[in-house]
Amino acid sequence: MDRNELSIRFWETIHHLVNREGMRVVYISNNNEEVWLEDERKKPYRIIKLTQRDFDWSNHLRRSIARTFEYSKEISKKLNLRQANVVNVILSIHTPVDDYEGIVKKALPLTPGGKNQFRTILVPINELQDKMVPLATEWELSEMPRYINLDYIDEDRQDELLVSLKQSVKQSLKNREEEERNLFLHGKPLFTFLLLGIILAIFAFVEMQGSTTSTVTLIEFGAKFDPLILEGEWWRLFSAMFLHIGFLHLFMNSLALFYLGSAVERIFGTGRFVIIYFIAGFIGSASSFMFNDNVSAGASGAIFGCFGALLYFGVNHKRLFFRTMGMNVIVILIINLGFGFLVPMVDNGAHIGGLIGGFLASAIVGLPKHKKSIFQAISLVGTVITATILLLIGYQQETDSEQISMIYYQVGQEYIEAENYEKALPYLEMGVSNENQADKESEANGHFLLSYVMIKLDDYENAEKQLLLAIELIPTFHEAYYNLALVYSENEQINEAIEMVEKAVELNPDNEDYQNLQDELKQLL
Repeated sequence: MDRNELSIRFWETIHHLVNREGMRVVYISNNNEEVWLEDERKKPYRIIKLTQRDFDWSNHLRRSIARTFEYSKEISKKLNLRQANVVNVILSIHTPVDDYEGIVKKALPLTPGGKNQFRTILVPINELQDKMVPLATEWELSEMPRYINLDYIDEDRQDELLVSLKQSVKQSLKNREEEERNLFLHGKPLFTFLLLGIILAIFAFVEMQGSTTSTVTLIEFGAKFDPLILEGEWWRLFSAMFLHIGFLHLFMNSLALFYLGSAVERIFGTGRFVIIYFIAGFIGSASSFMFNDNVSAGASGAIFGCFGALLYFGVNHKRLFFRTMGMNVIVILIINLGFGFLVPMVDNGAHIGGLIGGFLASAIVGLPKHKKSIFQAISLVGTVITATILLLIGYQQETDSEQISMIYYQVGQEYIEAENYEKALPYLEMGVSNENQADKESEANGHFLLSYVMIKLDDYENAEKQLLLAIELIPTFHEAYYNLALVYSENEQINEAIEMVEKAVELNPDNEDYQNLQDELKQLL
């Protein structure tokens, strides 16, 4: 028996495990004497190393086993199979001359139940058929490897057979790598770049018209604002996806869209990605509409939909997903969701809704070249039901929450600063009419702001009522006393005006405006 026969048996075994049984080649050494395989056909997964080599002494064998054991840890980590069993099979012509039985295992008994086990089996080539029977049973092979009878094949034909076996295995490896690579390169990120361009252009336009950090500007350009959606402006559930609040928000979302959107569009293709993006964005907005009263904007819901799409890919290609980007995707997703729960201003409702919407949308469109299944129809029904529930509950909400009231005051304040008093008036009126005020101070300030707008609009009678309400809430509200004095002065109620300004001076004696008005009113008397 010569070295050529050993190599043929070695590669016949590998050829069968790869091409007949569907095991995956992980590594082939440069000298073609060592091959690592991953058996991912079903759990429990295993890693198989096959080596063709002779050992003269048992201590040489022991050192080889030790090196294999250490390297198996790296292979297991790389493949994300830290708990996989590792079988180190050594094919040899001769066995060590000294005792080696204590450092290797026989093929039987089979590996007992458990995880993260390592064992070495030394197989003399003349015992290959007998040793493969229990291994074939343990590995649940569909059939035994078919070894060619070499007695009737000359040396040249044997060399050709050996070359053919090697090429076949390596071609299988190349084909599988190409198939896996193509899963990530089905499409080009054309729509992702178009989206980025649109988002940047809208941000620049909104900045030129006002400020992307202004609540008024955001509402005017289509941010999600529950009271207006309830009044019929449903399109805000979509338009909010293209607005961003400040440069940092724009930068972070654009960066995420560039990487996540590109990955999803490459995997699913442009047409599927468009559907995934807008369904995820809509579900995210609907979820925010249901759970979050704040004015909100941004592509975050759709971006989290990209996370959902990648998770759907992971469900269908679990081993490939975790060998490539899986852990990174999951860790980044957990960090972002955790950040959303810790920071009150982050709209986690939109994030979670977008994540679920992205997964469901991906299930609806399916992966390219995958057969259609009943799961797609089920996912479509699930998406419709999810959206319907979110909208039904959202449209039943009341607009009298503390947060809505604070938004009304914020919008009114911004319109006052812009000297647009007519637009400020209805927001402030809605704010003070809200029964669920955050506290007395906020409510008093709302009445004060409303009175200021009414004064600017020459409605002194109602301005007086609002100031009296503010003073009733906070008796030490010296600005309200001062403005009330101005109202009484305008109505030529000088005695009442003097009484109010004296109260303002008493509460804040260092204010020169108060003192000057007091002097002027006393001169009028």
